[in-house]
Amino acid sequence: MAFNTNTAAASNGTKNESWKAAGFLNLYLPTKGGARRKLGAIALKEGRHNEKAMLDWLNEDPSRVQIILDKLVIEYNPATPADTSGFDLSAE
Repeated sequence: MAFNTNTAAASNGTKNESWKAAGFLNLYLPTKGGARRKLGAIALKEGRHNEKAMLDWLNEDPSRVQIILDKLVIEYNPATPADTSGFDLSAE
């Protein structure tokens, strides 16, 4: 059995472009030299209800990104799982 990696064409012959972002929230940090360097980006897709609403709202007035920044909460979570996060496969 082969794994089909061709996501360009849907079963009805049209292109599947649901993976495409309609906009991005880009994240930057200052550099030691006074410039800024991109840390990452959050892709916003029109196919997701909440993201579509945010896209429309930001496209009306891009300066509204400051409102998002004022409400933003950032949290760090390490990728190392805790010892207790595994499955309990004991018989008891």
